[in-house]
Parts: sequence; C-alpha cells; structure tokens
Amino acid sequence: MTAQLINVVRNDVVESSSQGSAVVVGPDGSVLCTVGTPEDIIYPRSSLKPLQAIASLRVGAPLRDEQLALACGSHRGTEAHQQVAARILDDAGLSEDDLQCPEAYPADSGEVARLAAVSAPVRLTKTPLAFNCSGKHSGFLSAARAAGHPTETYLDPEHPVQREVFSVIEQYCDETITHHGVDGCGAPAPILSLTGLARGIGQVASAPHRRTAELAAAQVATAMLEHPCAVHGPTSSDTVILRELGVLSKLGAEGVRVLAAPDGTTVAVKAQDGSHRAGGLVGLVLLSQFAPEAVPLDAITPVLETVVPQVLGGGKPVGRIQLGHDVLEVLD
Repeated sequence: MTAQLINVVRNDVVESSSQGSAVVVGPDGSVLCTVGTPEDIIYPRSSLKPLQAIASLRVGAPLRDEQLALACGSHRGTEAHQQVAARILDDAGLSEDDLQCPEAYPADSGEVARLAAVSAPVRLTKTPLAFNCSGKHSGFLSAARAAGHPTETYLDPEHPVQREVFSVIEQYCDETITHHGVDGCGAPAPILSLTGLARGIGQVASAPHRRTAELAAAQVATAMLEHPCAVHGPTSSDTVILRELGVLSKLGAEGVRVLAAPDGTTVAVKAQDGSHRAGGLVGLVLLSQFAPEAVPLDAITPVLETVVPQVLGGGKPVGRIQLGHDVLEVLD
C-alpha cells in the first residue's frame, strides 16, 4: 500500500499529489522508519550504478577519479562528459563503436545548440557517448577488456561482468535477485526492495570511513563526492546534493532516489507515478531527521530551493511542493 509523499499546491489549492514509499535505514542496515510499503519490489534502475561500478572495479576496470564518477552517473551528455567516456574506452583500446547503449544528443538544449554551432556546417549527430549511461557502459567494457572477457556480449546477463554486478548487488543489499528486466540503456535491470537498495547504497556511502569496507566501495564514494559534475551535471540535482551536502545521491528512472549520509544512514524513495518531484524533498527531510549531525536542517534548506521543482504561474512562483501527510506523520 503506497502513501502520500507530496502535494503540489497552486494558489493554496492542492493540484496533484505523488503516492509512493520511502524507507530510512541506519548505518548498520536496520530499518529506522518506513512510509508506505518499502518492502515491495521495484526496479531501482540507475540508482544501482554505484554498485555496478564496484563490480566493474572488481573485474579489473582501471577506473579512478572522474572516470569512476562518470561510471556511477546519469550524466547530461555534455562535451565534457562525452570526453571522459571516450577516454575510458580509449584506455581500453576501444571506441564509441563498442558501446551498446542507444545514441543520443546531449540532454540540455543549450549544449545541443552550442555543439551544433561548433560542428557547423556539418550537422550534429547523435552518439552513444552522449547517452546518460555511457559512463557505466564504458566501465563495463573497460572491465571486460581488462579481464580478457568478450566485449561484444558485455550486456548479456551471463557475461562475467554482469554476473559480478548481480553478486555485488546481492552482497551489499542483502537480498537475492529473483528477476531482471532490461534497462533503458540495454543493460540488465534487476529488481530489489526499496529497503535493500537503501542498505546497499548506505554501505557504499560509509565505506571511506569504515576500516572493514571494501576498497572498491570507498573508491566509488570518494570519486562521486570529489567529482560531482561527472555524476549528473553542474546544476543538476545529484551534483548539487553531492557538492553542497557531502551526501551520496543517485537518481533512478521512474521516481527512484537514494540519499546516503557519510555514516551510512540512508533514505530511498520511490514515487509510483514515476515523477522525480518527491524524491529530493522527502529524501532530504527524512535524512535530516534521522542523521541531523551529518545533514543538519539548516544545510538542506538552500539545497531544497535548488532541487525541488518550482510551481510557477506566468513565470513567477504561485505555489509550492509540500510534504504529504504520511511523511509528516513520521517527523517530530
């Protein structure tokens, strides 16, 4: 049973709302708070990328710094993002022709216009390097090449890289994968509970501060925090949260977001309507409630002003997105 996560209020009238679920887990993986039914199985989609990057490292991908952050990210396809993905491939003796994610233009219209002007009179064309998962795919290919595995079948669920991905997810999330579909980028898309997702990403976020943590997990968390623009984009929500709060943040398609404090306290949110309007507000407020020392309320306020969509009328604010009653009930 889902719960009311947020309301969209326009001129003091509730215009629409988002239903869904949320969960907060502590540093030890214990459940601290639930909203709705976070035990339900979902497709976490791109919110699993930090765990997929750990698998790439385990197999042998020599990813570090900005390259590793891009492998964890859902980037905007800017020229800078494309260049990082291209370098990963080049270092492995591969090229964009080896990528099996779809071709795309950059996600931002301004970047499309800029690149079109630069390439004129040659027409700007789509490239898989601009697809928002090209970093993850480049990481998979780098791992496959480093270990001597076939690169042509790197997305096959039985490929050694993908088998390692499933192993990492099951280990970190403490759940058995019972089904997988196909993600928008063509990679296998396993299903998990929202609670399992929170546990897994929490372990990654706390890895730099735990002596017993896996080195690959600590490398992933550090890369995301030190190179936040590679994870999303200069003004995009994941980047803003990483940069301003030091919180590991990762969006997943169809209304999924996971946010993890450095101590491992983690919030995972899933909106049933697939919208991302709820995740930032609900996730940050719950994280501030349950990890106030790491994520104080006064610190999240300016970030919320950036990552929560505005309700506009004639180009001016005429409303707000507010927490739903089911979320308010679990707050002090």
